[in-house]
Amino acid sequence: GGQTVLNPWPIIGGVATVIVSEGEYVSSDGAKPGDVVVLTKPLGTQIAVNVHQWRTTGHRLWDEVREKGLLTDDEADDLMHEACAS
Repeated sequence: GGQTVLNPWPIIGGVATVIVSEGEYVSSDGAKPGDVVVLTKPLGTQIAVNVHQWRTTGHRLWDEVREKGLLTDDEADDLMHEACAS
């Protein structure tokens, strides 16, 4: 799954696969309120990249964002800066 967007910085990803016996891994189906969640990237990074791309290419979705008063140009710039700096 995923999506393809133009990104102003390189992204390197990878996949690892391993075979283990039951009991040698932690399943996510036992999660409950109060458990710790470990994030591998800041929340909102992909949204910031999408907004940046929409704005810089004149995409209709950027027009919708502005018409609804969701973000200004300056706020979109700040979002992208925070995504790059995190």
